[in-house]
Amino acid sequence: MAKTGRPNLYHKINWDEFDKLVSYQCTQIEVAHFFGVSVDTLDDACRAELGETLAEIWQKRRSLGKVRLRKAQMLNVERGAPGWATMAIYLDKKMFPAENPDTPPPPTDPNPVKEEDRILTFNEFCIKSYYFEPFPKQEEMRAFGLDLNVTRLLLGSRGYGKTDYVTIMGVAYDLYLAWKTGKDLSEHTNLIITKSKARCGALIEEIGNALERNGVPLDKFTGSVIRIKGLIGQDHSVEAITIKTSMRGRHPKRIIMDDPVTDEDVSEAMRETVKRRYDEAYKLCKNILIIGQPAHALDLYAKLRGIIKTMEVPHGQIPELDADLEAMKLAGVDQHSIEMSYHLRIPVDGAVPFGSLKYTDVYPAGDSVAFIDPSEGGDYTAITILKMVGQGFVIEGYAWQRAWFLCLDEMVPIVKKLGVKKLCFETNTTGQFPLSQLRQVFGPIGVGVVGKNSDSNKEAVIMAAASMSAMLHLSKQSNAAYTEQVTGYTAKAKHDDAPDSLGRCLEWLGFIKGKSVKGKK
Repeated sequence: MAKTGRPNLYHKINWDEFDKLVSYQCTQIEVAHFFGVSVDTLDDACRAELGETLAEIWQKRRSLGKVRLRKAQMLNVERGAPGWATMAIYLDKKMFPAENPDTPPPPTDPNPVKEEDRILTFNEFCIKSYYFEPFPKQEEMRAFGLDLNVTRLLLGSRGYGKTDYVTIMGVAYDLYLAWKTGKDLSEHTNLIITKSKARCGALIEEIGNALERNGVPLDKFTGSVIRIKGLIGQDHSVEAITIKTSMRGRHPKRIIMDDPVTDEDVSEAMRETVKRRYDEAYKLCKNILIIGQPAHALDLYAKLRGIIKTMEVPHGQIPELDADLEAMKLAGVDQHSIEMSYHLRIPVDGAVPFGSLKYTDVYPAGDSVAFIDPSEGGDYTAITILKMVGQGFVIEGYAWQRAWFLCLDEMVPIVKKLGVKKLCFETNTTGQFPLSQLRQVFGPIGVGVVGKNSDSNKEAVIMAAASMSAMLHLSKQSNAAYTEQVTGYTAKAKHDDAPDSLGRCLEWLGFIKGKSVKGKK
């Protein structure tokens, strides 16, 4: 975790600069912000190094500033400096109102807020937690990660403090605000999911320390859970578990998957584990935040990117934290690693045929065609609905792991909604018999049904379709099974019915031509 130590902030204070700032009539808050610390930290430093409180020292130094101003006024009035008379009168009334009875004193708040009752800003909260003051983009990431209540993905360059200022400070500040304002703490329960037990412990420790430093009373603070005093219910204020731990029995209001996929392990088994955990989380809670950097062309980030609400913060957004990528290259760091970790780009190579496919929010209105790749049980039945728009194609697809005749009730409203006028059914495994049933189902809604016996190689057809992926726009309304099969297709994939349906549809329309399988009719 970048910059998550506990720095001694006293060394940041230059006492000569402190004297100047106070003599210039800067407020205590302005002086503290100049040194990048909180007023409380500045007060502690004054007590520790000067033996007096900030208020005492500030009042003395401020008085010296007034003396200097009086001297400057007299010298410039004596010299007759142009325009000085007006400025002298203005400053005199501003700086010495007690000596100017015609100037009304500034209004005072009849009910001033005590310092201990004041609600800290996020910046102040971070500083009091011994963290560096966040950059504006880090505050933007925190707001995206913690203020929304939808499933969302945050991809950010390595070293940009996503974990520090979203998972740690963001969660801690959200709990601080809930406690400070008297909100129902049971509505602010968090489950953090990450790769290892050690990382879980580190996250819990940092969040708990931040809460304690900001005065939040804790009823429980262990290596895996934090519970604020007054919380009612089974779920904790914060709990951290590993990616392989079941979420059974937990019902958090927010789930954060912090770096669930890293380049340390991008095996198919780990990718499937992470995807299963995400699916399990989605059943419990829709307020899910996934944080990280791309690690593999078929990882969870790639599956969700562009489908759910996404914020991307690539290298160059926070120049002060940017790594020297040129030096990395010269040192022999893999270019693919740099592209993914800093530019958030997955290098497109032969491993992901549909890697350049794009997404669209909705399927456009108008006439369309559809192609059904049927299953008779065990495999997937897939339907691709297609419409040509400009020089490209918009597609919306659905896949169900059951026989084709058990999918008709779901297909009919989809076909009707998307304006399908002609539908092609692949008859390779079923023969012509299903066509009469399909005509009885789809005929009444104005859809013509034809059959097609494909004699071309399946993989060749899919790869031919993939060669056109830059022209394809996949509707986000497509179901998850269809989307995953198409975007995650590789040679000899376990399930290829959706990309096969897409390829056969383009082949049927004459946009691609598959390689014929010799001897197959």
